[in-house]
Amino acid sequence: MMKEILIKEGTGIAFKVNKGEIIKVMDVEGQQVADLFAMNFKNHLEFFSASVTLDCKESIKITTGDFLVSNLYKPMLKIINDTVGTHDILLPCCRKETYDFFYKNGLGHRNCFDNINNGLSSFGVNPLNEIRPFNIFMNTSVNKFGDLIIGHPVSKAGDYLILQAEMELVVCVSACPLTEGNCNAGKSKPLKIMIEKT
Repeated sequence: MMKEILIKEGTGIAFKVNKGEIIKVMDVEGQQVADLFAMNFKNHLEFFSASVTLDCKESIKITTGDFLVSNLYKPMLKIINDTVGTHDILLPCCRKETYDFFYKNGLGHRNCFDNINNGLSSFGVNPLNEIRPFNIFMNTSVNKFGDLIIGHPVSKAGDYLILQAEMELVVCVSACPLTEGNCNAGKSKPLKIMIEKT
C-alpha cells in the first residue's frame, strides 16, 4: 500500500514507519531542500546523528547505498535510490536564531527547527535543543580554503531520494522555508512524500 503526503512550502510533517518500509522524498517543483530527521520509535534517546554518519562514511557525500546512522552507531535509514546525489550533512536546521543572526528577521519566521520539533511532539517527544538533519537536495560544498559554500540546489522537478527504514522510526520532513539565500534558490516550495507500507 502506498501513502502519499504533500508537504506545503515552509511546513513539515512527522510519520511512523516500520522496519523495511520505503520512503520516497520528491522535489515537486525543483530546487527545494527537505530537512529530514529520524528517531527510534521505541527509544527517543536514539536519533539520527549527522556527526556519527560522517564518522561512519568518512565523507561529506552521502548518496545511494549509504546509511543514515544514529547517535548509537546503528543504521536507521538506507538510501536505495538517489536521482540527485547532492545533499548536505554539515548544517543544522534553520531556526529563529538563524534568521536573527543572518537576516535580523527571526520573529515569526517559519523554520525547520520548529517544524521538526512540532512533528516529534505529536509522538510524545520532548523538544530538542539542537537538530542536525540530513538536508536532502541542499547544495553545500567546501572550497580549498575550508569555506562552506551554499549554492542553488541542482534538483529538478520530479527528482527524488528513496530510503528504506532499518528500524521502527518516527520520521520528520520539513520543506525548508528559507527564501533569503541560495538554499532553496530564493523560494520555498512544496515536497511530496510517498510511503510504501508493509
